[in-house]
Amino acid sequence: MPARPLDNFPLLRSRNIEEVCEVIARVYVKPRSVAAPSIEVLNTTFNNCQLRNIDLSYVRYGTAIEFEFPGSNFFSQLFPIRGKGEIALGQDSIALTVGSGAVISPNVEHLAKYGPDYEHFVLRINANALTEKLAALTGTAISEPLRMHARQDRKQPAAQLLHQYLPLLVDMLSETDPPFPDWWIAQTEQFLMTLFLCGHQHNYSHLLEDDRLSAAPPEVRMVEEYIEANSHQEITLDKLAGIAGVSVFSLFSAFKKYRGYSPLKFLSQARSRDRGPMR
Repeated sequence: MPARPLDNFPLLRSRNIEEVCEVIARVYVKPRSVAAPSIEVLNTTFNNCQLRNIDLSYVRYGTAIEFEFPGSNFFSQLFPIRGKGEIALGQDSIALTVGSGAVISPNVEHLAKYGPDYEHFVLRINANALTEKLAALTGTAISEPLRMHARQDRKQPAAQLLHQYLPLLVDMLSETDPPFPDWWIAQTEQFLMTLFLCGHQHNYSHLLEDDRLSAAPPEVRMVEEYIEANSHQEITLDKLAGIAGVSVFSLFSAFKKYRGYSPLKFLSQARSRDRGPMR
């Protein structure tokens, strides 16, 4: 059988629906199976790569299946890669098709319906970590809980970049054995959280769209020079923004505008020159 994404991070291979629900509870929240399939057709593959505040999963069930999920402590984004499904959140229903998924906020109950050939990647982010990242990006205390719009907006550049980057990240992880360097985990999570916050509409989006503190080319060059001199150290976007004297979002936007790449891409390239490719 051909290798599936993240097969080097196997979590479950099972035909038992109760076992499936128990394993889902270990990484997310325990669902209730609405229409339990028979053991003859259920054939679950569940792979999961856990970083620090983020985890990535590949899931297929091999048959049509429905789950009721209670609220969780995570923000989750579904990336369908095969087949069709549907997410129902109250009166709102969102189709799950290749290139179009759904975003689920913490403490939101939902019903998931997956077709017989449905497969997807799931990006999960710890709610506290993402809220802290939002505060760093905006320089604002987050008083009300962060809430994402469930429907994805692929017109957002950051959303497009996230959809392009995630499969590449999955491919890299599928070919790389842990443990991963701490600096790589930190930078990858910072990058994913930034794309997640900038690529989706939420109740704080207006703060991220405020470009009054936009960085100018001198700040970009300052950060590039710092990275070149300190690429061997653990460097975060927050630290780079502090060096430049601007917000994280402003620095990220300035790099994309004036250089065509992100600060983390430049850091990755600098480390590749110093250390060679990570394997």
